[in-house]
Amino acid sequence: MLFWLLVTVALGLGYAVITRLAVGIGDEDVHRFQIGWFLQGKFELFEHVTVLPLYHLVVAALAQFSGLTSLNGLRLVHMVFAAAAIPAFFALCRALYPAQAAGRTAQFMFIPILFPLFFLTYTDLPALAFTFLMLERTFRRKYLWAAVFALVAVAMRQTNIVWVAFAFGLVALQVAGDLAGSSPPGASGNRRAMPALEVLPETLRRGRYLIGVFLAFAGFVLWNGGVAIGDAEQHRVALNLSNLYFCLLVGFALFLPFNLEQLGNIRRLLGRHRWLAPVLLACFFVYFLTYEHPHKYNSFSLAFYRHNWFLHYTSDVMAIRIAAFIPMAWMALSFATAAAGSDYRREMLLLVPFALLSMVPLPLIEPRYYYVALCLFLALRPPMSTAANLITLLYYIAVSAYVVEGISRQAFFL
Repeated sequence: MLFWLLVTVALGLGYAVITRLAVGIGDEDVHRFQIGWFLQGKFELFEHVTVLPLYHLVVAALAQFSGLTSLNGLRLVHMVFAAAAIPAFFALCRALYPAQAAGRTAQFMFIPILFPLFFLTYTDLPALAFTFLMLERTFRRKYLWAAVFALVAVAMRQTNIVWVAFAFGLVALQVAGDLAGSSPPGASGNRRAMPALEVLPETLRRGRYLIGVFLAFAGFVLWNGGVAIGDAEQHRVALNLSNLYFCLLVGFALFLPFNLEQLGNIRRLLGRHRWLAPVLLACFFVYFLTYEHPHKYNSFSLAFYRHNWFLHYTSDVMAIRIAAFIPMAWMALSFATAAAGSDYRREMLLLVPFALLSMVPLPLIEPRYYYVALCLFLALRPPMSTAANLITLLYYIAVSAYVVEGISRQAFFL
């Protein structure tokens, strides 16, 4: 009860602060324009909306029903819709670490780069809600419902097809574990590894509903001529390692207390595996030669968007560029030690290729692309100490309050 009271009070306070913002900010006007067309009965696609308009249809329908059609009215409708991400993440954590579900969910809610979007008409949080539900149903082995939620998640944001593929990978892990558990032990007494030919048919059977989502997505791409609906010229597929570098930097800042707790494990990891030092050195040279931000939406002239400001200093100022590799490498090593200590080691390792696939092909460097990967790390990582959990939550609340207040004054945006 105290947890849900905290949720309600935090959402109420955040919304009250944002109502001081009398204009749209960021892409709010783009989404509001599309919602406005639907409210007027004009069922056409606005050219700058890149996603399928399911989110806009839902918000327009709720706004029409409630009469909340002003700027702040739409924000209130959106907040109610977006708040579904909180119980959805709670349900996911209940499937993974039941005793820690409330604490992890409180941290999720106050993630500083995510919290302001509860109050601004962006598609990210409603799409996250259905992504979490898809994954929770997959962990619970309710594959039909997982596919239903997957279809909605992709209809909210097409790039969520990557996380549908991740869910299919989870199904494969479950099948492999089930078959290995039911097989006779080998000569050493250990359960034998299952050959792919035994795992594949059962994975296809259990994952058939998710395969249906892939087929529907493929049909959409063929019909649309690409993934993005509008503004497609600025969202073409590319190889952009800088999204990986920036994601590691963001992750280091977000999970700072956890990263500090992992310091001893990292020292032991580097001591046991001496070959990691030359690998890190090689990674530094690759990073140094490839970290850039050529996309026009990442220009320093758009430093009002604070991630562009950070991009400029960490990429264009030589001393900071060199120093920035340290937190990036630290985050990568923390992930490795976290995976080793997690109850969900295989799932965390499976997360790596899909996290890369969700961000590296995108030409624009944008922290919103990292939401699912960062939230899954929060859900899957091993437990922290009570002190570290409390420090993390207070840290998130303080920074979120600062960010929401700054946005309400139009001082900056994410």
